[in-house]
Amino acid sequence: MKKTTLDRRLFMKGAGAATFMAGAASLPATSAVAQGKGQMQMSMAYDLNEDFNRIGSGDFKWDMIRKFARPYDIPFPMGVADMDFRTLPHITAALQKRLNHHNWGYEGPPLDYKDNIVAWNDTRYDEVVDPSTILNCIGVLDGVLSALVTHCTPGDKIILHTPNYSSFFHIITDAKCELAESDLTLNDGVYDFDYDDTERLLKEGASAIILCNPQNPTGNCWTADQLRKLGDLANKYDALMVADEIHCDFINKHAEYVPYSTLGDAYAMNSVSVKSASKSFNLAGHRTAYMYSQNKDLIGRIVKDGVHYRGLLHAMGTIACNAAYKHGGTYMDDMQSYIDGNSHFLEGFCADKLPLIDFKVQGGTYLAWLDCKKLAAKLGSPDGDDRVGDMLQDFFIQKAGVNLNPGENYGRTGVGYVRMNLGTTHAKLHGALNAIEKACNAL
Repeated sequence: MKKTTLDRRLFMKGAGAATFMAGAASLPATSAVAQGKGQMQMSMAYDLNEDFNRIGSGDFKWDMIRKFARPYDIPFPMGVADMDFRTLPHITAALQKRLNHHNWGYEGPPLDYKDNIVAWNDTRYDEVVDPSTILNCIGVLDGVLSALVTHCTPGDKIILHTPNYSSFFHIITDAKCELAESDLTLNDGVYDFDYDDTERLLKEGASAIILCNPQNPTGNCWTADQLRKLGDLANKYDALMVADEIHCDFINKHAEYVPYSTLGDAYAMNSVSVKSASKSFNLAGHRTAYMYSQNKDLIGRIVKDGVHYRGLLHAMGTIACNAAYKHGGTYMDDMQSYIDGNSHFLEGFCADKLPLIDFKVQGGTYLAWLDCKKLAAKLGSPDGDDRVGDMLQDFFIQKAGVNLNPGENYGRTGVGYVRMNLGTTHAKLHGALNAIEKACNAL
């Protein structure tokens, strides 16, 4: 009886008493928003304003930065890309139920695991995923690596449009390939591919393109026209498109996510997509993802060539992911609306109170790409300094207690930028921005 009381209190803090008393299973898995029938609105089912204390769990975002940055206090760690919210209560319930079984032999995913992956992508994005092509991954990077190793020959060049997710740089070398870096173009705060430069690299023999969709760190949501134009080049030169779409559930209200596999058969057959519930429901510690493709021959080669065998994943990870996709539609809708609010608040704050920092609301992800070149100049950094980002990071930590990621981590075009994680409460974001304002005004 005592255990039941503790579980009940946990759920009531995360979801609200009325929601829990209605029963965890009764929460809708999808809403009108998820089905494209209206603007994003908060359901009020989840208390995303809760001041949830993460300190002490050993996580990278809060505990590691507090050790790294000593003697400076870091009340606002906004670097590592995970969120500060209590997760979906159904996930905790599913994990607790499995924990109470007290036996840990060999175990596969839940029987409806693939069914719920398929339903999530179909319901929210009209994306048809063939369950027979779904492969387990221990993370999105694991899937990207397997695709590259299968399709590419050691020494091949892999195109990465930068700024781009920092870990892709080492994944390319892990695949024994070489980076072919192509700078994104920027027009009025919106990024696009440099198609001429991309074709140049393909003519020179690049054998694959890593696509980040939506894009990390810029938050750009690629349009269908942009993706087809890039895909036409990939198809023309027989370069595999490897689409990391881990951030696809975070789309602000003015933008749209276009799954690469939905562009048409010619694009789907020359691509592999990799996704995970880890960003959407903050499950990164569970190390669970999945990859798929309409090209069954490609999926077969990824397994047959011996580069990818993940028949069994961590049992708790697949249980968590399954519960998320089965019951998390309303939670995700609320999260989208909340992040949209954070993004617009940040844009307004920068415009009104931070003249040294420029920001335009991103299309997707919960990451903000802040242009701090004017701030860097104010701090005295010479033009062309390769580590402007280190100086900016030190300034934000030491003068404002805010940890942000240096732009150079994401490629040569990131100089003068920093990445800010908006996956936190309105109160924490506001506190961080007030601290940054005070630090900038003191210059």
